[in-house]
Amino acid sequence: MNPVLLLTHNNLELTKKCVESVRAQDVPVSIHIYDNNSSDGTQAWLDSQPDIINQSSGVDLKVSEGWNFVLEILFAERGQGEIGWGAEHVLVLNNDTIIPPYFYRELLSYDVPFVTGFEVQTLPEIAVCPWRFPLQPHPDFSAFIIKREAWEKIGPFDERMKIYCGDCDYHVRGHRLGVQMSKATVPYYHERSSTMRLAPPEERDAIAKQAGEDRAVFQSIYGCIPGQPGYEVLFK
Repeated sequence: MNPVLLLTHNNLELTKKCVESVRAQDVPVSIHIYDNNSSDGTQAWLDSQPDIINQSSGVDLKVSEGWNFVLEILFAERGQGEIGWGAEHVLVLNNDTIIPPYFYRELLSYDVPFVTGFEVQTLPEIAVCPWRFPLQPHPDFSAFIIKREAWEKIGPFDERMKIYCGDCDYHVRGHRLGVQMSKATVPYYHERSSTMRLAPPEERDAIAKQAGEDRAVFQSIYGCIPGQPGYEVLFK
């Protein structure tokens, strides 16, 4: 079985579309979702779906914490208590993405420890798998496969960066450890910025505040923030 990890917080209709695209994969999958205290019926819907493994614990985990919590369970060897899945790889998706039926299979076909798809702007662009081109050194953390070897070498995501910059930190750390982290020509559709765009005003303010704090943590470690010229220098 090929595990898939999604974190959710409201935006149920987007989650349903994402899950349907996961169910349509041409390889067998197991769907693991951690819901962060949604108030729009997400939790009740998850409980009504027999094929979804609900990993939620009632604790509000931000992105880095949620990824770590579920990845630790999925990568744990079977026999380590009752939680280990012994996974060799996990597909991690934003819940506002839609993947084509060939997505998981195609990403797995690349013999690298960490590989991502590339984002497109319209659904017709994912209808047919494009030609394979050389891997690019710019991973996209909205839809990625992480293999056990990458998880064991890089370690967990830095939970000091709760919702922003944790992915960039992971890329820098992986690069410095010699872990190949690449982007493949395997497209997926992404409803960009849906969490911020669809959140109520108070929650948008909280997200913006946390984003600023996360950028400050990143800058305290690396002396720059993603998007600045100094960020690219980190990969030299």
